[in-house]
Amino acid sequence: MRRIGGVLCLTAPMIDDGFLNRALGVGTIADATPELLSRIERHYAGFGRPSRISVAQGCVPAATMRLLERRGYAPLDDHGEQIYVFDGRRLPGMPALPDGVTIERVAPSGAAEYARAAAESFPERGPMFPRIIEALVRSDRRWIRTYLARVDGEPAGTGMTFDVGPVAGLGNGSVRPKFRGRGLQTALIAHRMGRAWARGIRLFFGETENPVSAHNMEDLGWRKLYDQIAWERPTAHRSEGA
Repeated sequence: MRRIGGVLCLTAPMIDDGFLNRALGVGTIADATPELLSRIERHYAGFGRPSRISVAQGCVPAATMRLLERRGYAPLDDHGEQIYVFDGRRLPGMPALPDGVTIERVAPSGAAEYARAAAESFPERGPMFPRIIEALVRSDRRWIRTYLARVDGEPAGTGMTFDVGPVAGLGNGSVRPKFRGRGLQTALIAHRMGRAWARGIRLFFGETENPVSAHNMEDLGWRKLYDQIAWERPTAHRSEGA
């Protein structure tokens, strides 16, 4: 993870997954300029990856879109992600935990168990993904909190909270296939919101590609801000500008 001109550049060169190799904030956090895009392109080219920009649909200026097109970027043929926010004045009613379900905060010593549970829902991210998740949990960084849901003691679902100033981002939410349909994801979202609310956080962000996940957030009072679409430029495209 690196910031370039204010833009957050996610980089996981060992994992062939665009979700983990993309730039966030072009045209929103930072104005899009040829110089900024050149720096981002050189960054990803150094890892042998195409430059991928996540574009907040309807939130970036038309000039940004024209600049991306001139430089050879094109939207990918996928559904993108839906970006959600919760900014209510009070917490929604918290659902009761389903029978047999417990939710615990994960200590560094539980990193391997957590990573195995999380990876089961994301097989497309390859064998390096659980190693990265395990290392992240073991790092025990103050701004990351990790939670594991169990059903009758067995690992069943995962979720993280990332504190960034007064905002909490929810991520890495997953439920192992055999435990789906029991309300675990909703319980994990509510649990993380409650813990963050107790720390004084009142603004929450999350993203999803899954309509079920979106529905779960909406049930808890979240609302969609925008759709986020990936625009990509092939690595062979000649770099322009500084």
